[in-house]
Amino acid sequence: MTSENISRRGFVGTAGVAVGAASAFAAPAIGRASAASERKRLGIIGAGSRGNQLLDTFLEQADVDLVAVADVDDRHANETADRIKEVKKGERPDAGRDYRAMLDRKDLDAVIIATPDHWHALPTIHAVMAGKDVYVEKPVAHNVAEGRAMIEAGKKTGKIIAVGTQQRSSNHFRKAVEVVQSGKLGKVFWVQTWNFENISPVGMGRTPDAETPPYVDYDKWLGPAPERPFNLNRFHLLFRWYFDYAGGMMSDWGVHLNDIVLWALNARAPHSVYATGGVRTTDDDRDTPDTLQVVYEFPETTLTYSMRKGNGYKFNGHDYGILFCGTEGSLMLDRSGFEVIPDQVSLPYGIKLVHGPRETRKITLEGSKEKGDDGQPSHVRNFLDCLASREKPTSDIEIAHQSTNTCHLGNIAYKLGRKLNWDAEAEHFKNDPEADALLAREARKGYELPAV
Repeated sequence: MTSENISRRGFVGTAGVAVGAASAFAAPAIGRASAASERKRLGIIGAGSRGNQLLDTFLEQADVDLVAVADVDDRHANETADRIKEVKKGERPDAGRDYRAMLDRKDLDAVIIATPDHWHALPTIHAVMAGKDVYVEKPVAHNVAEGRAMIEAGKKTGKIIAVGTQQRSSNHFRKAVEVVQSGKLGKVFWVQTWNFENISPVGMGRTPDAETPPYVDYDKWLGPAPERPFNLNRFHLLFRWYFDYAGGMMSDWGVHLNDIVLWALNARAPHSVYATGGVRTTDDDRDTPDTLQVVYEFPETTLTYSMRKGNGYKFNGHDYGILFCGTEGSLMLDRSGFEVIPDQVSLPYGIKLVHGPRETRKITLEGSKEKGDDGQPSHVRNFLDCLASREKPTSDIEIAHQSTNTCHLGNIAYKLGRKLNWDAEAEHFKNDPEADALLAREARKGYELPAV
């Protein structure tokens, strides 16, 4: 990439200073939409564990060519490029550390972004400003401000931004949502989501700082996050347990669960949130909690997210899931399927003694079960079809931003240790500057959000 190209798009120059961001992003180049019959030429940014899981599905699509790979770890970039060549029986994709090189390609339709959470916003914004559509992994971003910037960049350019909350493309999740919305469960007033496992007492352990491996560009891996010494526990895969880069289990898994709840409740956001927890059972390096209880209040429904790493006792036989409770019955849901469970009405304690014998009403809800299906193939196919149709994808950036925000709200309430009231329209807390200050962060110099 030439210095002229870097300056033109407002990318970070060699001195580590943002160059011309405001003017460069004022007139984005908007790429054309591919015809339905055309092949889709994609690049992948972030070729680690999740990136290759996504490639399992993208490589199965007959109309897809993977032409570029970028990862700050040379091993990831080169091993993934070799894998693509072997699977597709074609040319080896270009591979390198800097994703910006692929954005200069005129023959690239879209990018897949499977980086750590703190590296979702910048490549997404850079990609759409360069005329590329985007499939970005969940959660949408590291914080609320980054997610909002991604939305505005998508609106300004007219580019598609799909998010990898793939449960929305699973048939059984859709059917479960229809059951809740149909009123068959009665008034749904209480919902529980949870993640339980026992990794105590060691967890991931404690690892000393070390020299950066020569095959890693660690400065770029840190990106907008604060400067820290290289440490394996803060690097690949394990990054999610540190607030510098992610939001712990709350945003890693809670986003999947709460996403379905918002969908089923036809809700944009809770109006208040409070949380309690801490690092209570694992003696390791994490700074995100290993024990967390978050309560979200909606106008007529209470949602509770529960997470513990020190005890794996399953809730109704499930180590994770969603339970909708209504006045007629309950619905238990996870990726294996769902079950509708009719309830039974009882008389209040002591009522017979005071008023004599009484009959209770009969519930007519019928129980049922539905097996689950893997939503990822349908989710990926929906994104690819939208490249031609220009319709909004199943998990459009605005939908997924709302679901991701529930996780940010939970973590902010945990950090502050008190109840917070949320204004979903304005995307700020009501009369709480201290909480509002945690909706964004100051990025490390050279990795600031570009002007959109």
